[in-house]
Amino acid sequence: MENQQKRKKKEEESEINELLFSIMEGYSDKVVAPLSQFSTPLMEEAAAVVEAKGCSSRKPGGRLKEAEEVTESLKKERDRRGKMAESYDLLLSMVPNLFPKATRENIVGETITYIQFLEKEITRLEELKNSSESSKMAEGKMHHFSNRNSSINVTVSNSIVFFGIQSLIRPCLVTDIFMVFHKHKAEVLAANVAADQRQLTVAVTATVVNGNIDSTIEKIKRDILIL
Repeated sequence: MENQQKRKKKEEESEINELLFSIMEGYSDKVVAPLSQFSTPLMEEAAAVVEAKGCSSRKPGGRLKEAEEVTESLKKERDRRGKMAESYDLLLSMVPNLFPKATRENIVGETITYIQFLEKEITRLEELKNSSESSKMAEGKMHHFSNRNSSINVTVSNSIVFFGIQSLIRPCLVTDIFMVFHKHKAEVLAANVAADQRQLTVAVTATVVNGNIDSTIEKIKRDILIL
């Protein structure tokens, strides 16, 4: 009984080898490695096909169907390897600091490093964009702010800011306006004051050296409007 089982197993192995060699005979596609280099899982898969079919190879058309199944399996393996090779070639062409003959391990490592660098660069650019958009005081453009008693026109040129202030006249108003500039450490370069019976007009040229210029302008404007 044991000798019969061994003989049957040898016959199955012989059939598998004959089948594979008949399929690969004359095959020249360099994407698929030589038959002798096929992985063990692929050979086991072919053996499983034969075992599942039993003696189907001895039936009419059984050997042809078996050959088609194994051929399809080999084709899938070839396609998988081809796609993987294309993916590595694509990474090799896109990722910097890679030599033409870099190993797959090096390609994967450098790709991870490059992705991390790109993520940091995206974060930096987004922060820069948000900072630029938050600057409401566009250079050279006049901005108007007002409430019931006062109005302010603001024009920014680099660190120089021009304030045109109009307000209902009241005692100590001019002093209070200049105290606002002093409070926020804005240096007054020039000022002009004009008044009639009811309205006070103050033109101030100031510079903001320290801190965020937009934030400082916003604070000065807010404090003057509530005087």
